[in-house]
Amino acid sequence: MKNLNFFKKMAKTEIWFSAFLATLSILAGLPALAQTTVPEKVDVDITADTGDGGAGWYAQPWVWVVGVAVFIIIIIAITRSGSTRRDV
Repeated sequence: MKNLNFFKKMAKTEIWFSAFLATLSILAGLPALAQTTVPEKVDVDITADTGDGGAGWYAQPWVWVVGVAVFIIIIIAITRSGSTRRDV
């Protein structure tokens, strides 16, 4: 009976809104149940022939070194910009 008192205190719009949210949550979970069978075999080819062994420009070590250097320079510039003093 304690639970029924809770619903009696709620307004009709709150009850409808709660029912609407419950319905939406149930409908949101339905796509998870849509796939009932697992395919026998999935064949995925992830090798791309770019001429450099399948690695892109981001796999080059010099790109990472330059990127880290630029990142450090930006961090230093940001932290030093707040420490400038002006003599008035």
